[in-house]
Amino acid sequence: MLALSRPECQCDGFLGRKFRSGSQSVNLKGLRSATSGCEVCRFILGSDMADLVRFLSKILLACLLVIAVGWTTYIGVRFYHAEQVAYRWVSGLAAKQAEFEKKVASSGGNTLTGYATPDRPKVIEGIEGNLSGLTFDALQKRLWAVSNKPTTLFALSLDGQLLASYPLKGMSDVDGIAWIGGNRVALVNGRRNRVVLVEIPATPQTIDTTRAFSLVLRFGESEDRNYGFQGLGYDLKRDRLYIAKEHSPRALYRVSGLNYLQAPDSRGLRIENVSRWLEEVPFATDLSSVEVDPATGRVFLLSEESQMIVQLDGDSGEGRGMLSLSSKGTTPMPRPEGIATDEGGSLYIVSAPNLFYRLRKP
Repeated sequence: MLALSRPECQCDGFLGRKFRSGSQSVNLKGLRSATSGCEVCRFILGSDMADLVRFLSKILLACLLVIAVGWTTYIGVRFYHAEQVAYRWVSGLAAKQAEFEKKVASSGGNTLTGYATPDRPKVIEGIEGNLSGLTFDALQKRLWAVSNKPTTLFALSLDGQLLASYPLKGMSDVDGIAWIGGNRVALVNGRRNRVVLVEIPATPQTIDTTRAFSLVLRFGESEDRNYGFQGLGYDLKRDRLYIAKEHSPRALYRVSGLNYLQAPDSRGLRIENVSRWLEEVPFATDLSSVEVDPATGRVFLLSEESQMIVQLDGDSGEGRGMLSLSSKGTTPMPRPEGIATDEGGSLYIVSAPNLFYRLRKP
């Protein structure tokens, strides 16, 4: 018999045996059994650790795969509108767009063919919030834009330089703008379907819209949702104000007689629902802005979701042209919200948050 000191075994859970530290007499057979038990324990523990490592590796790989898919989806939706591309094909809108293009080509050709690819976007410095509307001032040869939070009117040069800012008092939300001649512009509050006519002062200052002439036009849309009026476009030559409703459903209205409404011989307003024109262009799934060609009276419709501009005849509503803003090899605009055109035919687009594009006429 030998007196040996046995170390404490850490394998209690696996072998169901527990040894006390200290010196006591054991026989060699018992020592061999204890040693063999520890070896078995280490073998079992090693096997379990290997399984655990393999399991954790699979979990990590799955997490990385989910992150990669999620990031790819985000990039596709945020910058390339992948969900709209998929929807257009599944719903058959792509085929309807092809029919529209064919019809336009057979009736005189696409009037928007040849426009250059949008210039590289310019970031408009000094603007807070998201730009949501744009219009061309033919008198001062400049652009006017609006934004929310805070609601502000901005004067821009034709190359997208910020010239002046006019805070708007009395409007919690402003979605569109249209120059209506002289120093006046029309603004639209989409949540309340309210059109406000304001005069722009000669020097930059706060504009109090609570004292301005306004119209509340209700066609059944809710005032509590952001599905109301979204864009304004004015035909100065024909005195026609176009109002676009973004979606749910899309709608297009035309108000005539606005410029002479306050004149003594005014005959009042004529309000028309020309939403039937939109049946020609179901592939433009939303209306983020509207503009009018001052020379021809043709109407431009800007669709953020579909990344395109559609042109309709101002009298009949028939299609006249279409221009994609996401051609192959180009990066789509993040959120095109406002469109304007000048006397030379160039197109200007602002995209939230503060990006400026110019498309030159061929």
